[in-house]
Amino acid sequence: MIIYTGGNNRSVKMDQLTLDSWGTSPKPAVMRVSEVTAVITSLLDTPELTNIRVTGEITNFKRHGSGHLYFSLSERQGEKEFVIRCTIWKTAAKYLPWKPEDGMIVEAFGSINHYERSGQYNLIVTQMWQSGAGEKALLIERWKRELGLKGYFSPERKRPLPDYPTKIGVVTSETGAVIHDIQNVLSCRFPVEIILSPTAVQGPTAHDEIAAAIRRVAPMVDLVIVGRGGGSYEDLFAFNNPAVVEAIATCPVPVIAAIGHEVDVTLADLAADVRASTPSHAAELAVKDRKSELEMISQIRGRIFRRLLTRVEQADEELNDLRDRLSPVRMNRTLADRRQYLVDITDRMNNLSDLSLGRFRVQVRELNARLEARNPSGILMREIPERRIRIADLNEQLCRGADTFLARYRAEIESLSKILEARSPYAAARDGYCIVFKDGKTVSSARVLSEGEMVDLRFRDGSASAVIDQVKPHEEV
Repeated sequence: MIIYTGGNNRSVKMDQLTLDSWGTSPKPAVMRVSEVTAVITSLLDTPELTNIRVTGEITNFKRHGSGHLYFSLSERQGEKEFVIRCTIWKTAAKYLPWKPEDGMIVEAFGSINHYERSGQYNLIVTQMWQSGAGEKALLIERWKRELGLKGYFSPERKRPLPDYPTKIGVVTSETGAVIHDIQNVLSCRFPVEIILSPTAVQGPTAHDEIAAAIRRVAPMVDLVIVGRGGGSYEDLFAFNNPAVVEAIATCPVPVIAAIGHEVDVTLADLAADVRASTPSHAAELAVKDRKSELEMISQIRGRIFRRLLTRVEQADEELNDLRDRLSPVRMNRTLADRRQYLVDITDRMNNLSDLSLGRFRVQVRELNARLEARNPSGILMREIPERRIRIADLNEQLCRGADTFLARYRAEIESLSKILEARSPYAAARDGYCIVFKDGKTVSSARVLSEGEMVDLRFRDGSASAVIDQVKPHEEV
């Protein structure tokens, strides 16, 4: 009698006859799942699979918070890839003198263990040695050196992103979440036209498809986003291929790479003009926030008005000051003060003795000369032309400065207004197009329509209702 341990922690008994007749009886007895898994465990519990050495490349490496290590050892032979799941418990992991990483070629020592509850087998590794840097890791390093010599990763080659792109190309899978994330962010920040260039993002031929998708969409847009929602070391391998790197580096418009997460840096990320951590982040970098732009325009208008108002007020104060200084009342008052002073001097002279009379006459003549020099009439004759010239100069400078100031900011406001108007969803209606509404929402794809449904058509000068007779979706660009 042989006893096997079942997946539900109870003993499952099978006699030797059942094992001996396994696979030979024309009508074998019906077995329970636990009995089958027990047989598999017995078959795998052999000396050939105990304390064995296995060499392969580490893929899908994960370090659990508990300290256990989970990964796979893989080997590729032609188009086939063989994989064994491996586990290193934390009691053995703490003795590893190096940190395992994806792409490393290692030699692992351990035994095969069959988990009856899940029906999977693992290699329980107790020791592991590093055999090399891994075929793929070495290949990526070689590509990096070769492409670096061509200047594809040079910071001087990086181009700035356009301030206001009108068309953005997206190179990604048409069935993934990347395109939807980008659409959601762009529609909220600054709606622009999106052109999807679909491609596979992993697999043996993905690198050629990605490169072709970039070249296909680049002539149609102002900016290209190459995106993928992260993935394992194996999943992102296509984005290290020289074909993808060269397509990005030679793209005629700037490229944003949003391929992996923060720790996943591919050669495509290094070649792109800008790298984003996620597709949503790439969309935020691609366009400005419409609300912020409108607020900036409003602030510019306010600053223009305030500066013009301040300059006009300053000029008005200068003119008022000149009027006050040249007013007849003020001049007459000054003249009266001088005349009264002269009368006082004359009275004093009459009261002086003859001896002092001559001296005071001299003083009177001097005072008369000084008074004549300061005669308001003379002052007015000299200063009025000068003041008029000064006022004319100030008025000309004010007009010229205001015209230049207004022209510059009027041109800036008109440019921004044209951009906003061109991006309005109703702008296309002036060229003979219409906007389709279904249940009060815009329709951007034929795939959301069904035959017999009622839709609203919005034209430049009115609207109409229509019934869908036939739906013919076309391939995306």
